[in-house]
Amino acid sequence: MNKQTYNLFIILVLIISILGGCGQDTKDITVNEEETQQGVTENTEASEKKEETEAKLGSRSNPVPFQKTATVDDELYNDEGEAFPIKFDLTVVEVERGDAAYKKLISMNEYNEAAPEGYEWVLAKTKVKFVESETEDLAFHIDGIMNFTMVSENGDIYSGDIIGTTDPDFSFEMYVGSEKEGYISGLVKTGEKAQLRYEEMLGGEVFFNLQ
Repeated sequence: MNKQTYNLFIILVLIISILGGCGQDTKDITVNEEETQQGVTENTEASEKKEETEAKLGSRSNPVPFQKTATVDDELYNDEGEAFPIKFDLTVVEVERGDAAYKKLISMNEYNEAAPEGYEWVLAKTKVKFVESETEDLAFHIDGIMNFTMVSENGDIYSGDIIGTTDPDFSFEMYVGSEKEGYISGLVKTGEKAQLRYEEMLGGEVFFNLQ
């Protein structure tokens, strides 16, 4: 790809990203049924009726349960614009917040700032596994700052003016078969329940419960 073509591609991606931000859809995901039911057998008809009335799994009103693995359907594109379907797993393994989260952030980087008044740090240890792809030649990129935001239960979305530096950082370029783990940090209103929102650049999002 020459420089002019590359520049045009970047401009196109930015335009699509801006337009996508105007109306994000919940991405298609699956969660292991054995994990969510934990051995409890439900009436099939009642379950089907409940699924019809519930919001899509992974949406803000029906987030992925804490510590459950969401398998996300996505696509990678080569230089010619060809699309290759992929699947990757995302799991929030553990969460610390408040003083405990700040102490850990300080141990990771002494220059991390304290939370502003009315807010507290949330530190989510998160795992990603690139499980399936139609090509082994394209890498998947995922980043804790670019792709994730914290959302308070009242709908307050953290602005990102203050960033917590983590170690290991959740920022990876990986090929199919790879599995990584790192920390994602953010701020939420003190004492409020929180969700972690994954958002890809070209549109689509998945919400994860953090408690």
